[in-house]
Amino acid sequence: MNLHTMSTFFLFGLGTACLALALSELIHTRRTRRRLEAESVRAAHTQVLSLLEPVLAEAKSVADTFDGHVAEKRLLVTELNENLEKRIASLKLLLNRADALMNRQHTNAAEEENAEQRISESRQKILHLATQGFSVDQISERLTLPKGEVALVVGLQRGR
Repeated sequence: MNLHTMSTFFLFGLGTACLALALSELIHTRRTRRRLEAESVRAAHTQVLSLLEPVLAEAKSVADTFDGHVAEKRLLVTELNENLEKRIASLKLLLNRADALMNRQHTNAAEEENAEQRISESRQKILHLATQGFSVDQISERLTLPKGEVALVVGLQRGR
């Protein structure tokens, strides 16, 4: 082997060694960069979490307070509904009573009117028979009315 061939092999080996060293350094640099990036990401992640934790704790506190207020309002609404139902029932009862009283009043007024009309008719019949000359006993018997009532009507008419 000559010197040229040997120097070629040497240079080739040296080049290969340099190339291997350069590749090794490149791989090491990339690994280091990835590790640093990962650490940087972890640090940023930790920092973001540390900033978010108080915000999340405050949000939970506000949500718990809000839930308490909502539960309180639900109780109030339920209580109001119960009270309204009671008042509605009372009002219905009062309306039914008022309707019954109004009906009774109308019935009483109609009955009074009918009674007055019957009394007036009876009085007219009594007076008609009396003017025809019938006695109190005869009128009482004919109209099936008490003698005292017939005598009172006839007496009042004569007293005028």
